[in-house]
Amino acid sequence: MNDFNDLQNDWNSVSSKEIERKDVSDSLFGKLKKLQRKIVFGNVLMSISFAVIFVVFGWLWKANPLKERSDNFYLALTFMFILLTVTLAMMWYRVLFWRTPNDISENMKSFATKMLKKLKYFKWITNFFMPVYLVLLAIGMTIYFQDVLHEATLQFKLIAYGMTYSWLLIVGFIIVRKKQQKNNKDVDPIIENLEEILENF
Repeated sequence: MNDFNDLQNDWNSVSSKEIERKDVSDSLFGKLKKLQRKIVFGNVLMSISFAVIFVVFGWLWKANPLKERSDNFYLALTFMFILLTVTLAMMWYRVLFWRTPNDISENMKSFATKMLKKLKYFKWITNFFMPVYLVLLAIGMTIYFQDVLHEATLQFKLIAYGMTYSWLLIVGFIIVRKKQQKNNKDVDPIIENLEEILENF
């Protein structure tokens, strides 16, 4: 009789743990899906805006024969095209998963490890790459201005450079700061949950 009671208690314990694991995985997956939708939506908007910029680059390249522009003009367009292309690829790599897993509770450790890696990359993009991207963009604009403003007055050059660098510095800093704060609020708790899950395995 005692053996039967022990067996029943063990079964109830296992069942409760399975239910608890299922609840944890469902809650965690809900947060990840919400973040996933934000990432994909933001990437789609970025892809559309970059596509428009690429069209403008193509138009500028064709509208200005080589004999009318210096090497700086084409160097700047090529540099910024490569920068935007690499940036776009890195942003799409942030996507957490391309196919929705059937049941993450079945292989929670593997899923948690993969998501933890993705979320740390997500934060690296905001904390490190975005400031570097703004600096590289400023370099590209500087090379571009070397050509298009070579006949402009000193006053006009100062205004053009000043407005460009101010916009990149101020707007860029505000955007990066807001994203960092949002990551602290939305992403960090998920990372902590994933780390707790991995500690229990």
